[in-house]
Amino acid sequence: MLCSTEGPAVNFKHPVNPIDADDSHCKSIGPLKFYNSEIHAAAFCLPSFAKKVIDSKMK
Repeated sequence: MLCSTEGPAVNFKHPVNPIDADDSHCKSIGPLKFYNSEIHAAAFCLPSFAKKVIDSKMK
C-alpha cells in the first residue's frame, strides 16, 4: 500500500513523469517492452468490494 500523511496529494494512476515519455532507462537497459502507462495505471486499480470499504472509511 502506498500512502503518506505529508506533502502534496499524489495520483499514482497518473504519474507526474509518464512512463512512456521517460526514455532515461533506454540508455542503460534499453526500451521497456512490457511496461507502459496503461499497465502502471492498472496496477493501482482496486476491486469493487475494496473500493467500497475504503470509500466508506473515508466518510
